[in-house]
Amino acid sequence: MNNLITGIAHLGLKVSDIDKSSSFYQTLGFTVTEKFSKKVQNGEVHVEFLSSPKLTLELYQLPDNTYTDLTQTHNGIEHFALEVNDIDGMLNKIKELGYEINEGPIYEKREHCEVSFFLISGPDEERIEFDMTKYF
Repeated sequence: MNNLITGIAHLGLKVSDIDKSSSFYQTLGFTVTEKFSKKVQNGEVHVEFLSSPKLTLELYQLPDNTYTDLTQTHNGIEHFALEVNDIDGMLNKIKELGYEINEGPIYEKREHCEVSFFLISGPDEERIEFDMTKYF
């Protein structure tokens, strides 16, 4: 159980203008690897994953006046994701430790991968995602 975390999977950044932010990070050498939208009650959440050789960023833009667990009072880092090699093992470990699961576990099958993840809160309410992604 000591080797469940294998690295940082990605950094999630809530942005006010996804096109502007995406363009900015592309000028720094990031490449868009995935782009999609998710329907929510009052509109759509726009998501882009951008990668460099050793770091992936998840940019997302919420609809105006969205009041969900994804909202916060400022833009910038909203959560960080720890890459795991056994999502069920990590979930069991978190439950054994008595930490509350805030979101998930969620399974998503996308065009190029399958993703399993869940989130908890840290001591200062920072959101921590545990992520297992299988690419095909």
